[in-house]
Amino acid sequence: MRRFSVSYLVMALIMAVGLVYPSRAEVSLDIKAAPYGLYKIDPDHTSVTFKINHLGFSHYTGRFDRVEGVMNFNSNAPEQSNLDVIVYPNSINTNNPKLEEDLRGAQWFNVIQYPRAIFHSTRIDRTGPMTGKVKGDFTLLGIKRNLTLDVTFIGTGTNMMDKKQVLGFSAIGTFDRSDFGMSNLLPMLGNEVVLEIEAEFDRAD
Repeated sequence: MRRFSVSYLVMALIMAVGLVYPSRAEVSLDIKAAPYGLYKIDPDHTSVTFKINHLGFSHYTGRFDRVEGVMNFNSNAPEQSNLDVIVYPNSINTNNPKLEEDLRGAQWFNVIQYPRAIFHSTRIDRTGPMTGKVKGDFTLLGIKRNLTLDVTFIGTGTNMMDKKQVLGFSAIGTFDRSDFGMSNLLPMLGNEVVLEIEAEFDRAD
């Protein structure tokens, strides 16, 4: 009898939570379903990771834990939107504290002199209903270069937790670190850096 009562209680709690928190948000795959306006990066649901060839053995992967950004979004003409993102290299995370300390130093990201890496979009070209190329100026270590991100729209809808309108994207891009003066340990470590980005944008109030 006790076992039945406990099982019944657990089932009732699960059903109650399900009523309060639906299993998933109502998400639209139509980019035009998102309202026009200003959106801000949700830092808790955004990741910027990088990969670099390590001695020819693997693609070593790390991430930056602190990212900020805003997007002025035009739902009727997404190619007329614009984007500004700031990545803080001091937040680098490689699951290796000693390596992170080295990477923050002068031979690598030199975070004291250059605390921010900045991307400012200059052009957006749609390549399909849910894809596009976002071209812009990328500034790292005080050097500005062109960077193109291949972007895929994931979905839009209302976050069931905070009721904010959300836009979700994935993006990938590459650049040569030597173009920004970061030539330490070439060619043992790869020159090409692959950026992989998963981002959620919340509509600003």
